[in-house]
Amino acid sequence: YEEIQVSRRQFFNRGIIATMAVSIGTFGAAAISFLYAKSAGGFGGKIDAGAPLSDIQAYWNSNKAPYYVPEARTYLQPYPEQDVPKAKKVPEYAPVIGGMEQGIVALYQKCVHLGCRVPWCQTSQWFECPCHGSKYSRVGEKKGGPAPRGLDHFIVTLSGSKVTIDTNLVVTGPPIG
Repeated sequence: YEEIQVSRRQFFNRGIIATMAVSIGTFGAAAISFLYAKSAGGFGGKIDAGAPLSDIQAYWNSNKAPYYVPEARTYLQPYPEQDVPKAKKVPEYAPVIGGMEQGIVALYQKCVHLGCRVPWCQTSQWFECPCHGSKYSRVGEKKGGPAPRGLDHFIVTLSGSKVTIDTNLVVTGPPIG
């Protein structure tokens, strides 16, 4: 019978080529999966608020604070029914009027000045940015600081008691005033 002879040099050359091929293939697969968006839920898609509207309203009433949805990076706040006619006059609010008419508004947690996370201040009952002091009302309108406009919004839909936040489109916040 015939013996297959592989020299030491051939063995190492083939090993190096095989290792490089596997490495390049793995990198290519990772790059392709990174470039294509995931169709699954999560930020950048429609997110369930995690509680029925009645529970969210009970939270508002008992805590006097916004309901935070971490998956959506959003604060849910009640929107006063008497302010809806005024909101309809602001062009920036057009996409989110439906939620406002149903008494709810979704505010993006990101400050429009430098992108810091804007926490709720229980003492002042406003959103106050810790970075440079921008202040926003309960419904995200700018009240002070260097921010150029109010907090950005997301579209909220109510289906029965289910609250869904569409984080695919960031609606630009209202201008000052």
